[in-house]
Amino acid sequence: MGKHRRFGWLAIPLFLSLPVLWAGAQGNGSPGGAPQGTPAAGPPPGLTLKFAAPSATRGEALSRSCAGCHGPAGVSTQAGVPGLAGQVPSYTRFQLAVFRAKLRPSEVMQRVAARLSDQDIADLAAYFAAQAPGPAWTADPALRARGAALFQGGDNDRNVIACAVCHGEDGRGADRQGIASVTNLAPEYGLEVLHEFRDTPRFGVPHPDAMRIALKPLSDDDLKALAAYISSMK
Repeated sequence: MGKHRRFGWLAIPLFLSLPVLWAGAQGNGSPGGAPQGTPAAGPPPGLTLKFAAPSATRGEALSRSCAGCHGPAGVSTQAGVPGLAGQVPSYTRFQLAVFRAKLRPSEVMQRVAARLSDQDIADLAAYFAAQAPGPAWTADPALRARGAALFQGGDNDRNVIACAVCHGEDGRGADRQGIASVTNLAPEYGLEVLHEFRDTPRFGVPHPDAMRIALKPLSDDDLKALAAYISSMK
């Protein structure tokens, strides 16, 4: 898998909440951009969801097909598969929309998401958000302690921003900003995603760039420590 395909999903900004940035990226009458008065293109098809009030009850019924991989109630027992329990709904909605639009690579998830309506996505997100995150994974105490220091306090000498600034001290994220919950994230999956964000090229949009900037000063050992900590948060 080439870098462009591997990192393509990280390049998608949070179009659901950043329409102005998207419009700006299409040009504003300057050379090479759209002429003045021409409506700016919107988000890629399928990323703007339309749904009624989400039903967690309906989402529970839909979630049964997710349990084989992500675990009952979204609590994963596989180190390489992310848990969905406790994930903020805006993040779950966005990821499912990206899979459905085939902008994030995963043949399995693209097939699953292709069968979901906008309402299905909203209901699933509401159900998983209402579930408690899975239990802490086992981690090496020394590695976990190093990760905890980075997550909670950063490292001023290396210009490392504390992860808790955005994700919260408890790692539970922020729904309104689309910031993911990382509490007890499956360790192998968490490490893979940290590497992807750190190594992704600059895109000039806030969502991936914020993570790229935050993780750029960190070594591979630092990422291992962070993955150990976030997977084992109490």
